Amino acid sequence: MSLRTPLGSVLGLGSAKEGTGHFWGQRLSGMALAILGSWFVYTLALTPDFSHAAVLAEIARPVNGVLLLLLSVTMAYHSSLGVQVVVEDYIHSHGLRLASLIFSRFSHTLFAVAAIYAIIKIGLSA
Repeated sequence: MSLRTPLGSVLGLGSAKEGTGHFWGQRLSGMALAILGSWFVYTLALTPDFSHAAVLAEIARPVNGVLLLLLSVTMAYHSSLGVQVVVEDYIHSHGLRLASLIFSRFSHTLFAVAAIYAIIKIGLSA
């Protein structure tokens, strides 16, 4: 039995003031992925064949390169937000949660940087 009042036991456990920004980040990046993903499918559908040279030529076009960069970065950001929610909700050990969040952030950043590098390299070499 505790001598603390119900209000006293919950003080300091309230909102971290981050939930709204996270919510909007997920929703806006999801909408951007729907638009950019539709563009990507449309562009692939218009590619005459799926040979290596034809796909590289499509990526090398400036508009397609920029939109593919946006798609890659948005995908990494959206995935990072989603994985963060899953880790925070289902991993209860503080040390493991922290290690998982750090690993997730680094791996998503690595994915985004690798995608940016590859797309820029394709654009400059064509």
